[in-house]
Formats: sequence, structure tokens, C-alpha cells
Amino acid sequence: MEQQKTPCCKSKPIIVLEKKPSRRNGFISFLSTALIIILPKCPFCIAAYSGAFMMFYEVDTATLAPIFLHVKPLLGLLVFGSILMNFKGRKSQIASLIVLIAFILLLLGTYANVHLLPNWLIYSAFFFGAWFNGNFEYFFRFIKLKVQ
Repeated sequence: MEQQKTPCCKSKPIIVLEKKPSRRNGFISFLSTALIIILPKCPFCIAAYSGAFMMFYEVDTATLAPIFLHVKPLLGLLVFGSILMNFKGRKSQIASLIVLIAFILLLLGTYANVHLLPNWLIYSAFFFGAWFNGNFEYFFRFIKLKVQ
């Protein structure tokens, strides 16, 4: 701590504290910024994330199987509809294409019993499509700034 005198206030010294940045503060700043970028912000994005996340749950109860057979395609429609309602130009077209391909694969697996890809990969495509539509540009810019 050192005292400095300024020309405007000669009677009262100003105390200057210099704080060195620590690794912990830098990491916490990076983590909070990354979470702000990754987490959804708009209601349509939250709905798309929720629909994609709920697909990962498997229900093995035989009494509920006829009902839950149709839930995953409905969640796929929810994700697809949320992307279309939050249309943002070119990136929404790409996200819609990703989700549409995943939806077709989900329908083939659910109703035609044709399993071309594992289910977790199809559900991940829904999640990635929702994330791509909402947050990919922000995340890409953030990483690009950190690398430079």
C-alpha cells in the first residue's frame, strides 16, 4: 500500500491497492462466462433443451409402455417446433436439418423397428440441434477470443 497525493486534494492522501489476479479468480470468471454461454436463455430454447433431455429417460414399466411409446416422438416434435418458433436464419436451418434427421431416425426406431444408430446418439442429436440453434455462435466467439 502506498500513498499518493493528487493535485486536487492535497490535504487527503489516496490509498491505492493493487490486487494481483489469481488463477482461482481467472478460472471462476471463465467458468461463469462459459455457463452463461451454454445455458439456454429464451423460453423456446428451454423447451427444446427440456424435450431433448427428457428423451434420455428410459421407462421399463410394462403397464406404461403403450403410453410411453409415443412420448419420445412427441418430445422430438417439441424440440423441432421450438427450433422453428425461435427461427434465427441460417443456423436455424442447420439445426432444423439436424433435428429432422434425428426425428426420422427416431420414428424408424420407434415404429418400424429399424435401428440404424444407438438411441443415445439420436437423443444427443436432438440436444445438439437445440444447442446449435440457441448458443453455438456465442460459444464459438467465446472460444475464438480465448484462443487468440
